Amino acid sequence: MEMARSNTSPKPFASTTNRLGKRVWNWIVILTVLVFLWPVSYRTTRLALVAGLGLAWAGALVLWWDRRWVRGVLLLAVALPAAGLGFSSRAVDSDSLAEEYVRSLRAFRGVRYIWGGESSLGIDCSGLVRKGMIWGQLRHGLRTFNGRPLRSALALWWYDCTAEAMRDSYRGWTLRLFESRNVEDVDCARLHSGDLAVTTDGVHIMAYLGNRTWIEADPEAQRVLEVSLPANNKWFKVPVIFLRWQCLVPPASVPRAQS
Repeated sequence: MEMARSNTSPKPFASTTNRLGKRVWNWIVILTVLVFLWPVSYRTTRLALVAGLGLAWAGALVLWWDRRWVRGVLLLAVALPAAGLGFSSRAVDSDSLAEEYVRSLRAFRGVRYIWGGESSLGIDCSGLVRKGMIWGQLRHGLRTFNGRPLRSALALWWYDCTAEAMRDSYRGWTLRLFESRNVEDVDCARLHSGDLAVTTDGVHIMAYLGNRTWIEADPEAQRVLEVSLPANNKWFKVPVIFLRWQCLVPPASVPRAQS
């Protein structure tokens, strides 16, 4: 009888441990989803998201290791992104990437303005031009099996920056083109789709879509607007600096900064 009790006693303990592990895992998943849905992004939230995803993945692997299909899905979920980031680097077709960028920017039309926001639940001016480029690079990299834009998108997501930082070519991501007393007076033939205009004080930034049309997360209108010139909008009537994403500069023609 004693032997029988010793053989069966570990089972309730294992069952309790498993239930506790699943509860902890559920809370990790819930908190990770909340962080993901929170529109405001900064270094702490990105760290929390990465940690949450890692713990949720590892916990699921431990809890359901004996289920072959679950194990396969979890391992595949890591293998596919790793394989994508491991693609060889090649020169990027700047025109094709610009088209992806414009398409990604337009997907945010009508999204509400939230200072520090970087998602479709809320976004600000620098978040818009950055997040559009992140999605544009991801799509272009996956479509062309090119690791360079994929790794660039990851870096752009990780290293947050303001409109002022982009004006000052933070991490060499942007190239200064020229200055103007306002956007409306500039000959649009000098611009390419995807170019940026940042106010000289670094307060606001917007992106050029082509055909005298711009897109911006407007703090006064409190949403993302697509604006065609001429426009009754104060951001198009103040001194600005025009920029170009380095990844949109054709390799054979790097424009020089002009005054």
